[in-house]
Amino acid sequence: MTEHLIVVNGQGIIIASTDKNRIGSFHEGATLVMKSGHRLHITERDAKRLKGVKPGINLPIYYNKKVIGVIGITGTPSVVEPYAELLRRMTELIIREALQKEKEERETRGLESFFYEWIHIQDVDQEFINRGQILGVSVEIPYICVLFQVDVNHRDEVLREAQSLMADFFLRNFERDPTDFFIRWGNGKFILIKDAKNQNAPKMLSRELTKWHQYFKKHYGINLAVGVGKTIEPFKMNHTYNEAKKALKVAQKHHEIVYYEDLLLDIVLEEISVKTKHEFINRILSEIQSDQELLETIRVYYKKQLSIKDSADALHIHINTLHYRLNQIKELTGINPKCPEGITLFLIALSLLKLDNHPINED
Repeated sequence: MTEHLIVVNGQGIIIASTDKNRIGSFHEGATLVMKSGHRLHITERDAKRLKGVKPGINLPIYYNKKVIGVIGITGTPSVVEPYAELLRRMTELIIREALQKEKEERETRGLESFFYEWIHIQDVDQEFINRGQILGVSVEIPYICVLFQVDVNHRDEVLREAQSLMADFFLRNFERDPTDFFIRWGNGKFILIKDAKNQNAPKMLSRELTKWHQYFKKHYGINLAVGVGKTIEPFKMNHTYNEAKKALKVAQKHHEIVYYEDLLLDIVLEEISVKTKHEFINRILSEIQSDQELLETIRVYYKKQLSIKDSADALHIHINTLHYRLNQIKELTGINPKCPEGITLFLIALSLLKLDNHPINED
């Protein structure tokens, strides 16, 4: 005789079976098992007197010490019983994992909704505070907001894997407090809400983020952009979130970690339209933009705080050669790179060029 499996719900209805003809039918033997909580051997004689049953064995499926269903296997009871017991245990394990995952996903959706609302409101009331307590979130302690962006240029399957790896890294490798929260925040994006009541929290966070960033680059070839907010005040989630958002925008240019508190010129430049950026770069750098030697010269010159000696050393050229190049830049652009106005214009243009991250057409 061919053995078949059935799964019966709490109402005694077969909801799954290897014999499709039995799905949806009533199984009287399963109702007896659910009442007694014990396995039931069904003989040929039993099969004739009980509705919807066949010879075999039925076993209760337990969850949280309650019978929630029955699993059955047809055949000679003494022969199929070892297999039936194994299947029962596997079924209970699958159910526990599925319900636990569903519970975690439900909690995660609740947290996502709560934090989304928090970052979009100016003030919190007692009702909101109470909701946070139910979710295990205290809005009365200071937090730092961190935004992560996985490089979305990856293929979809790689991106999905990266998203799973990110959550796993937080749980296994990130040195965290019980009141830290890590949540998916859109396509390849995550948000970390870091408890900052410890004065060392920013320093610890910086170390952990560097480890995180390097780990994904080294082990998976995945580029992460990370933006970190500055404000550390109770209730002020919208402030630190908006700071992290601006920092992330800058970080995405070069897949790096950017702290809002370190941003000065970048914050202003990010607000300029693309068209205006291009026009400014073209007006200041159009005559030297294709000359990488002159561009590098002026970059190094400003990086070395206008020191002729340090700049020449860094460029591995003679001081006279550096003077010659700086004069070339002045003649070609009409802007003196040594005077205050020229320094300002070139610094802005070079910063825009870095943010833009690609050559600008001059037509």
